[in-house]
Amino acid sequence: MGVRYLPILKWKQGERTAISQLSSAGRNGVTPHIVLMQAQFGGPRKQKKTTVSTTKIPLSASDYFAKQVEDVWGKTPFYLDAGNLAETASSHDLDTIRKSTNGLGLHLIPSTRLHRTPSYNQAIIRSFKADGRGIALRVSLDQMTSAATWVSSWPIPLGETDLIVDLGGSVASVLALGAPVHAAFVALHKGGAWRSVTVSGGSIPATLSGYPVGRTMLARSELALWSALQKASLSYQLDFGDYATIGPDAATEGIAGPVPINVKYTLTSEFAVYHGVRTKGPGSKPRDQQYRSHAKDIVKLPNRFPLAHCWGDHMIDAVANNPTASPGSPGSWVGFSVNRHIELTRSQLP
Repeated sequence: MGVRYLPILKWKQGERTAISQLSSAGRNGVTPHIVLMQAQFGGPRKQKKTTVSTTKIPLSASDYFAKQVEDVWGKTPFYLDAGNLAETASSHDLDTIRKSTNGLGLHLIPSTRLHRTPSYNQAIIRSFKADGRGIALRVSLDQMTSAATWVSSWPIPLGETDLIVDLGGSVASVLALGAPVHAAFVALHKGGAWRSVTVSGGSIPATLSGYPVGRTMLARSELALWSALQKASLSYQLDFGDYATIGPDAATEGIAGPVPINVKYTLTSEFAVYHGVRTKGPGSKPRDQQYRSHAKDIVKLPNRFPLAHCWGDHMIDAVANNPTASPGSPGSWVGFSVNRHIELTRSQLP
């Protein structure tokens, strides 16, 4: 079995576009891990009132989410962490989402962490018993190393649990620890008993404030760590996960503008991170001008290695080389960069 790739997504429009545009090679062996927040679970946007009468009933939030997944990902498995959504003592939004996704024949695998609300814990157990697709469990490095102390109280059989060791934004520090971390993964409690084991993390900072204007190169520490762990004598296959080109701790809602025009682009072992300037005020530049400048620099990178089957690369090429092509928007550039990232990362994994 080949190594699986689990990109952790916030389910923003740009990310949805990115996965909808993946090639068949880019989708193979990829299982998106969606962390769904309330802002992305509100149902369809309200349409402006018109004089034309209609009897069409708007989709519920859960039906709308299910339709989004069907449209961009189809019936291929995906993970969903819905722990931040609404709940009561006896029900959780995960229940209605499951009903909607099951109605469309989708392959939803719920995801959770160790310390969640009783309501979400019960919803996870209901899902496991009713759907039989297993559960994903995201843990920290400390929780992984102490698994022997809590695994007996975990209510799902290990053979039905996908363990995800999520290092978040600390992956560079973990990589620097070297041998002790390798030993911790070798010593994973009941390592071969879990249905799967994944290491995940992200190197993109939460904000580019403080970074110089222009291009900065950042190491892909999460991929370097996974590669180093491949050389350890693990008793299990270690799959790979990351946060694509979004910072693990980045704010995605309520960002006051105008904001700098930033872009991220993934290379084989680094991220090219472009920090722009604001579009209004002292020192500002038009948004379109900045996007074209970023694109022109990307296509000249000596170690770029564009992928012939990558939609994101084609779109960036158009912005750089075709003056009549749209320079894009913040959302569309998230789509370009995440699509490129997933396509490249999938091609790097066995």
